[in-house]
Amino acid sequence: MKEVVRERTLIRLSHYQAVLEGAGIPTFIRNEALAHLEVPIPTFCPALCVVDDQDYDRAIGLLHESAEQAAKASTEDCLCPACGEINPRSFDLCWNCGAELA
Repeated sequence: MKEVVRERTLIRLSHYQAVLEGAGIPTFIRNEALAHLEVPIPTFCPALCVVDDQDYDRAIGLLHESAEQAAKASTEDCLCPACGEINPRSFDLCWNCGAELA
């Protein structure tokens, strides 16, 4: 068991866990029950861990890749093939006409 990342909230950790589990890397969140402390103590913040230490380097690489893709998607726009409206790359459907974006 090796800690990959520690966060104050479970939202981001849950996303990271989904990325790693989707790639076949078994994980668990340590200190999950402590996420709701009123005054978070960094040592006890929830932490995403890989079960097998050998998956650590791959997990770090996948999380970096995921962050890069998210940053790129948030800065690019795409045109709707149906109406020509500009949409953020992170959208699956056009905000204007509801058509599926490529």
